[in-house]
Amino acid sequence: MKRTRFCSPNNRARKVACTVSAAALMLGVSQAATVGFNFQANYCASSGYSGAIVTAQAFGIGTNGWESLTQMPTGYGCACGFTTLNEVIDTTTSSGGLNPLPNGSLTVTWGAYAANVSGFGGYNRSGPNYTFGGNSEQPGNEQVYWGFLRDGVNFGPNSADCSYNCGDNNQPGYNIDITGLKSLFTNSSFAVQLIAASDSLWMLTNAFIIDASANTTQSVIYPSIPTPANAGGSLCNSGGGSFPRGGGGGLSTSSDSLNTDHLKIIGNRAQHGVGYNFASTISGFIVTDKPVVTMSPHQVVVCGGDTVVWSAYAIGVSPLSYQWRKNGLPIPGATTLSYGITNVAITDIGAYDLRVTNLYGSAISSAVTIGDEISTARIKNLVLDSNPKGPERDGLNNGAVWLASSTDGASVTRTGVMSFVASAPSQITVPGLTNFDSSAGTIMFWMRSSGVADPLGNPATLLDRLSTPGANGCVIVLNADGTLTAKAFAGDVGNPVGNLGTTTALNDNRWHQVAMVYDQSASLNFYIDGMPNNNAPVGSPWTWPTGQELEWGLSHDTNTWQAYNGLMDDVRFYDRGLSDTEVASAYTGALVDTNALIMQLNFTAAPGLGMTLTWSCPDAVLQSADAVNGPYTDLAGAASPYNVGAQNAARFYRYRGHTPVVINSNPYLM
Repeated sequence: MKRTRFCSPNNRARKVACTVSAAALMLGVSQAATVGFNFQANYCASSGYSGAIVTAQAFGIGTNGWESLTQMPTGYGCACGFTTLNEVIDTTTSSGGLNPLPNGSLTVTWGAYAANVSGFGGYNRSGPNYTFGGNSEQPGNEQVYWGFLRDGVNFGPNSADCSYNCGDNNQPGYNIDITGLKSLFTNSSFAVQLIAASDSLWMLTNAFIIDASANTTQSVIYPSIPTPANAGGSLCNSGGGSFPRGGGGGLSTSSDSLNTDHLKIIGNRAQHGVGYNFASTISGFIVTDKPVVTMSPHQVVVCGGDTVVWSAYAIGVSPLSYQWRKNGLPIPGATTLSYGITNVAITDIGAYDLRVTNLYGSAISSAVTIGDEISTARIKNLVLDSNPKGPERDGLNNGAVWLASSTDGASVTRTGVMSFVASAPSQITVPGLTNFDSSAGTIMFWMRSSGVADPLGNPATLLDRLSTPGANGCVIVLNADGTLTAKAFAGDVGNPVGNLGTTTALNDNRWHQVAMVYDQSASLNFYIDGMPNNNAPVGSPWTWPTGQELEWGLSHDTNTWQAYNGLMDDVRFYDRGLSDTEVASAYTGALVDTNALIMQLNFTAAPGLGMTLTWSCPDAVLQSADAVNGPYTDLAGAASPYNVGAQNAARFYRYRGHTPVVINSNPYLM
């Protein structure tokens, strides 16, 4: 720390320099600090439930600012009773989920009648189910929410035998005691925010933040928490009736500025009643003097004409000042926690964030964007759809090699084919338009293969349109013995509701036409070279995963199926089941019912130049025209992203039909 120096009033330059130095000392800028504390649970040492060290930014704090405290037992068969734990954290601590402090030393003591884990995933999902699904925008937040200290009331082990019971367990709630704060915040006061989660709540009680040195108490609340996800129906309570059991949580308001060495945190006692379920649990807390944006504005889809309100939440020692920015530049007058744009137009395109400052530093929220109405990207790997009716459903080639022709040992020649090499996995994808979601249809293609690349491995992908996770949809694979298998799934990848194999092996390096005719509520049917081959009923109905792309030659789930090794030609998709006669006719080259033909990739030309059009408004209808002023016509069934092939003449695109809406990007602003 610099020493204060007295300067001559006759030396203006030195006086300015000394004034700045004194200000730095007064404000304690060099000692500004932010520390997050994360409570962990030990669920009988289960690797899938115990722990959750913070490994990603959480609540605006980087991983090196988090202290993942020692795991507390859950009481489920491995430990029982009130547990008290203690941790000393200083500038050298750096193991077991702990990180060194910027200065000073803290002693943290915490106790509760057992801990537990929660599936609450935070505020960044649409309701009403807020439990996380593994692809969170905020994985660090989930890690903090995962473990929590019980409140002595909620559903859990009781004091007598660690068994589960309902209602009020009549045990002590959590308590947290932290000393040494003035060694961390040497020249400043600090603010505190609490983080709560639970596996059994519908509402959260307030909590108390106590200055133990001055013997004063502040109450903070959890306002506007997301509606909890129903996590198992109702629980009984000792007063009769029932209350819903919900997985949820939230952020508290911030304390006023505190200037103490000794802090205590306790929760107000929870209560249950007929039709409600309070919780007073805690999963973590934040102590800071400088600003922290603990809840950034949420990214939402914003279309032309919409009205949007961006909102955020920040903590830190007051006074806090707020400044919204567009593309890094201040927006005049936008100096509150919210910023709204009415009737969004092209001039509003850009990235927006919130900068928060106080005497001890500044913080910038995550950015949210308003994008182009229709964005474009040049591509060089477009596979053209030659379907003579309806909009083109072009595909993208990812590594497959175009061959002008291929003649097999039986002198059958196919012109314009795609070669897939398993040693350099390749794939052709087609965007998952709703036109591919028919409950009955026909999938058809020509193939030539000598068999799977790895005979000891899993089958090879011919077509995959299967959701992950969820396992809805269908796959067609090539087996090691040369037969094909079609599998249909309805929510369980380990248990197909439809399973059909061919009776003929197709690994003879000859050209074969394959058709799979399906009825999602009745049957799967294979045709080989225009003739019926095998069929099987489905055990229960299945559906296509809405929006999932069609993947030829390589699955998005490469752990389940290996890459295809062979050739492919004339790939078709019909939105109805073809008859025996129609399949036989298609084998001879006929298109067959072009009204039902959704897509045909016949590879007559090599993949070439094109453009991908992307737009975000779900109710928009894409239109095209030969001139910029129109007339424009609807492209029925066109969905984003939409691929456009190189044209001999100019082509213009726009969309219509969006109904403007008012969007509150974060309804949980405190």
